[in-house]
Amino acid sequence: MMSTEKEKNGIDAAFSRPLRPVYIVTRHGFRKRCLSRSAALNNLAHYMTTHAFRLAGVETNHPTLPVVRDGVTVYQLGQPTDGYLSAHARCIRRLRRILARKREIRQWQEKHDALTEQYREFMKTKPF
Repeated sequence: MMSTEKEKNGIDAAFSRPLRPVYIVTRHGFRKRCLSRSAALNNLAHYMTTHAFRLAGVETNHPTLPVVRDGVTVYQLGQPTDGYLSAHARCIRRLRRILARKREIRQWQEKHDALTEQYREFMKTKPF
């Protein structure tokens, strides 16, 4: 028997949308407020992919390079690696698929609840 109250799992807790038009993404100690859904998904995938790469001990960026600008040496962060970019893209695809599946389940549940209520009303009118 399913509970009628809404329960939050890991993805719901990480990707939430409050009443105001701002998405809040929280995962692995990072927190970011985003104004669009795509930016929120991008940041969530970034946090998850970065965390997985850190756990595996794999670099996410190419080495930092010293660059001389106006006579001052500054260090420029290297570009993301190809492995990181492909993992990030896979993560976004999987998050979109999870959210689509959750939407389908929610729609089915609403339809099922409506039919169940109709059935109960019908059974109340059944003559004995």
